[in-house]
Amino acid sequence: MLKDMKHEDVVGKGVRALRQHKGWTLEELSSRCRLSISFLSQIERGLSSLSISSLHSICEALEVPMTHFFATTTAEGPLVVRAGKPRSRLRIEDSQVTYNFLSRLTPERVLEALIAEYPPHYNPPLVTHEGEEFGYVLEGKVLLHVTDQEEMLVPGDSFHIISSQLHTVQNTSDKPARILWVLTMKLLERGGHL
Repeated sequence: MLKDMKHEDVVGKGVRALRQHKGWTLEELSSRCRLSISFLSQIERGLSSLSISSLHSICEALEVPMTHFFATTTAEGPLVVRAGKPRSRLRIEDSQVTYNFLSRLTPERVLEALIAEYPPHYNPPLVTHEGEEFGYVLEGKVLLHVTDQEEMLVPGDSFHIISSQLHTVQNTSDKPARILWVLTMKLLERGGHL
């Protein structure tokens, strides 16, 4: 499930605005994205969380990219995101990871820069996808799996991997972990987890 931790109903308001702009009823959006009218109504009112697959279906129906609801600035916007200013913060509940986006979420971007917060005993499956990933451990202790290799990493350790290799990061400890990530794919458009 996906929650915008900064504004829980920002996605719902965006869905409603786009639906109304197209002149569609909830019934029409429901038939286009194959989600129930009652569920869509709850989304629009900020009363329900949204899975990545459901968000993808809604975005396809509305003909917008998944990042549409999280873009905070345009390419002409400020170059700097100041400390203490609100940032996009998301949680994909089925992965239990919270993502803090450090860069502007513009459609034109090539890099995704974020800090991922991993709960204790987080154990995701191995994945592959296009691109490259750089990680820098800020806090905690994590286990990096890349193909047949395993490395225990502590704060100050970093890694750079080609994402087409089977890989994952696990938090095997009793304490939370935080990793600074720089990626060449867009997390929301990939629909996956780090």
